[in-house]
Parts: sequence; C-alpha cells; structure tokens
Amino acid sequence: MRELTLCPLLGVSILLSGWPASWAAPAPATQPDGATLRQVRVVADKAPDCSTIETIARSVTRDCRTNDEKAVAIYNFLQLALYHRAYPQESGGTAALRALNVYGWSLCGGLHTIQAALWRELGWKWRYIGWPGHTTVEAFYDGDWHYLDVFLKCYFWRPDPKAPGGRTIASQADLAADPSLVLDGLVYDEGRGVYYARADAPRTVGGEFHWTARPFFVCTDKPEGVIGGVEKRSDRGSPTSWGAIKFENDGYNTDVNLSPGYALTLDWRAEPGAWYWPPDHKDMPMHGCPPRLDAVDRDYRNCPVIGPVLEPYIGSGGNKRTYASGTLLFEPDLSNDALLAGLADSNNVKVAGGKLVPAEPGKPASITVELACPYVMTRATGRAPGVDKAEISVDGGRTFEPVDLSDFSASVKGRYQALVKLTFTQPVGGLRLAATVQHNRCAVPYLSPGRNTITVTAANPASLGDNRLVVTYVYHTGSRSRTYEQIFGKGEWIAGAKYAEWSDTPTVVQKGFVAKDLPATFTIDVPTPKDKQPVYPRMVLLRREVVAPGEKPLPVPAGAVAPKVGSNDELKTLPSPFLMGSRVQAAAPTGQQAGAD
Repeated sequence: MRELTLCPLLGVSILLSGWPASWAAPAPATQPDGATLRQVRVVADKAPDCSTIETIARSVTRDCRTNDEKAVAIYNFLQLALYHRAYPQESGGTAALRALNVYGWSLCGGLHTIQAALWRELGWKWRYIGWPGHTTVEAFYDGDWHYLDVFLKCYFWRPDPKAPGGRTIASQADLAADPSLVLDGLVYDEGRGVYYARADAPRTVGGEFHWTARPFFVCTDKPEGVIGGVEKRSDRGSPTSWGAIKFENDGYNTDVNLSPGYALTLDWRAEPGAWYWPPDHKDMPMHGCPPRLDAVDRDYRNCPVIGPVLEPYIGSGGNKRTYASGTLLFEPDLSNDALLAGLADSNNVKVAGGKLVPAEPGKPASITVELACPYVMTRATGRAPGVDKAEISVDGGRTFEPVDLSDFSASVKGRYQALVKLTFTQPVGGLRLAATVQHNRCAVPYLSPGRNTITVTAANPASLGDNRLVVTYVYHTGSRSRTYEQIFGKGEWIAGAKYAEWSDTPTVVQKGFVAKDLPATFTIDVPTPKDKQPVYPRMVLLRREVVAPGEKPLPVPAGAVAPKVGSNDELKTLPSPFLMGSRVQAAAPTGQQAGAD
C-alpha cells in the first residue's frame, strides 16, 4: 500500500526567494497595439477551454444537469489535466491557471487548490481539510459539504432522497459517521487493480455493457486510508492558496499575441531535456506513482475518462505522462516591410532587397524583437547573418546584456518574456529567433472522434491589416478493431492502445483568416471506418501564425493529406469524458463483481 505521506501537509502560501524573476507574468508587450493581433484563441468544442479558470469551469460543466454532475466534471477534468509529481514552485507562488497550462503536475495541496479555484468560479464555497500527511478540500453546494479527492482519486455517494437520483456526493463527516459508504460502497477489480462504485461497476445494463464505469484509487491507494484520514481530519479554513499553488493569476494570462513573422506551435511531444521545473529539480517531470516500470501509466490505462484521450501516444514516446514542448518562432518574410510594425523597437532600419538595412547608410541600425508567450521558455537559438551585436533583456528593457545568438538558452530558461536587440551596419538576411517552450498538452484544444467545431477569436482583428492569421492542426486518425465490451471480456486495459492503430500519414487542416473573418468557426471531421470502433486521433501540433501578404505559412509534415470522410467512413463519437461517473446506473445484482458480464 502506498502511504499517504507522499504529500506532506503544508502551510498556506509559501513565498520562495532567490530565483530569477521568471515567475512573473510576461511584461506588457512593447509593440504598438495596431501592429499586434492580441488574445488569439483557438477553442475546440469537445475539449476544455483552458484560456481562463472561468472558461475551464464553464466548458467542462456545459452538459451537466446537477451540481453533483458539475463536481464530477471538474474532478474528471483534473484527472486529465494533472498528474502526481512534486510542486512546480515559482517565486511568489504558482497561479492555478499557470499550473494547468504550463506544468500539469502537483501534489495534493496543489491539486486541490486548483480544484477549489474552479469551484469558486461555480459560485461554491470551499474549505481545506487536513489529514496527517495529506491535504484535501470540500465543496459546499445544495446546502451541504461534498468531498472529491483528485489526488487519491476517489469520491463517494450517500443516499439523499432530495437529490436527483436519490443520492449525492458524501462529505468527510458522512464518511466518518458511516465508513460503509467507503468500505461497502466500492468493489475491487483484482485483475485491473482498481476499485469501482458498487452501483457503477462494469457490467451489462439494459442489454449494453457499461464500459464507462469510473475507477477509483488507480494509483494504488486504499479505501482504508480514507477512513483513517477522515477520522483524524481538521478544518483548515478557506484560504486562496496552499503550498506553492494559488487561485490568483497575479498578472499571468494565456494571451497569445502575434505580429507578422511570429508563429506559436504547440506540439504533443516532449523535446528531450527541454523541461523546466522550478525551483531547481534535477529529474525530468513525470507521473510519479508506483509502480514505475509499467508500459502504461496506472492513472489512465484502466480509466474510460482520461485513458482514451491519452492512449494514442503509447508507443510514440508519450506513454509516461510528462511535459510537452512547443516553439515560439520569429522568422519574418523580408520581402516586404510588414515585420517592422510589429517590432518592439527599431532605429534607422528599413527593408530592401530581401534584407534589413540601415535606412541611413553608414550609421548603425537596430531592431528589438520581443519573445513572449504564456508558456515558459526552456531553450533559445537564433541566427542573424550580418549582425554586429546581439543583446538580451529579461527585465522589460531596463538593461541589456551581450548574448550569443547561436544558443542563448541560459538567458531565457524559466522566463516568459525577453527582448532581443540586434545592431548592425551591413544588410542582415536570414533572421530567425526560436524559443522552445514548455506546456501541458492536456490543456491544448485537442480533437475528438466525430465532428469538431473550432472557434478562432482575437481581441483586435483590425490589427491584422493586410496580413493573415493562419491556424493549423496536424494529427493522425485511427480506429480500433474491438469494442470496449470485447476488451473488457478479455480482461484487458481500456486504454492500453490494444486492437487500435493510427495512420502513419498525418492529416492537416489549415485555415487562413483576414480581419473581417474574425471571429470564425470551422469544422474538422475525424472519421472512423464503418466496421471499426472510434478512437481519439493522435495529435501532432496546433499552430497559430501571422503571415504577411505573399508569404507562405510554415511547412507542414511531408506527405500530409487533407481530411476526408470516405464512403466507408462514419462520424462515430465517444461519450463525453467529463460526465462519466456522475449519473446513476442500475444497481448491480447481489454478488455480481466488478468486471463481470
């Protein structure tokens, strides 16, 4: 049994000092508003919208009918978005929104702080309940407290004749008064090593196999540990921070601001070694629950909620939950002067003959390029043939230091904003600055099987002028040759990528927009052959870029094809993961075990 002491009980709001000011929100962009497209958002209708805490709460609960369903939907989202690993501790505290978008991991107090921040958006009260070695929270709605533990991965039902379906999620006081809600309310599946609610175990219901049953304690904790914890619980009040995680953004936001020549690409893969884990961790961030020798992480291999979303990456270097990488790129088209309006600063410079040149020959010229996005930078490289001097500022332009453009990773690692100043007296061509960024791929608007509606918005579309915003999705379609009923019948994992395959040929959807097009919506159909079962596509990247007139978007993978729904395809779908485990199923016959058909 894994001990609950994995998560030491921490006091409220630790403030850590002695690190770079990387924790701060990106400094305000210095480009003029009229030259930069701001708050470029891409939202997929079946994925959570992680732009703000409010949009997360709204998007994951949109199909919920009751407060219990909303509580479970938030719980399910957090199972997808976050995994177990020690706190990412930025100086001054890590905002919940930043923890979700940049990192994707934490321990009990941090996970439950993010949960409580989402509850606050629903208008609910919350309170922290301390156990020996563990931090939990409860939500107050419908006149009572309710306990959902996103670290231990459990919640429990109690009878309530006033509630829809005659039940509601129990509080810790309920569990302490009646331990049978835990000990008798669950059944153990020996083969899969998980627990199910007795009234929501895998079995045949109404002639259909109930494969969406919600497993609990998937990281080897035990129900008995909950009983021991609630018996020794203490009320810790309702602060808005715990440990290293806090509710408030303190200036952080997820705004993607793009000028001509800029592109932000978010990949679903991790660039080896390109991770950031403050304050100074030496190990790569990775889901840390035992056993760690499994081919597939325990937290999703038997879970119908998060498993199908994550299983496409098994065998492609992503079977262990970890960070993901992306690239913030400035590589402008030097055939016109569109880039000049989006620079942070410039002096005595113009575009001529496909190069940057001094406007007044013989005198020094300079440009200052801002590298800033919602995702922390981990590496940076560049080139600018003909430049006499390269400097960098990480304090909003107050001071500049010389830098080697070929690799200035040490200057930007752990930061969200930097200014690169290039000074030259001769023509400069082939300009390219690229920063590798770290993000949480489970917070990116992924695609689902069936029809996806994508919405693209920007705060100031008119700033595009004659330029275009281009949005690109790249992914691999797939299918499964067995049903979930057949998989369960063979006693195998739901999310082990068994009997599933994904095309080697990538599919690309690329849409370009001018100012009058925004806001815009378009659809992406992810089909399944008629004789196969649907799976989530294997996502490759999402890119946003602003291109100048006559400029081509960045290249897509070689051999990529446009989406197509053939005559032998259907737009099959899978159930919403956020509703699983929230609605009442028929009671199991006496003596029927989890997994029995």
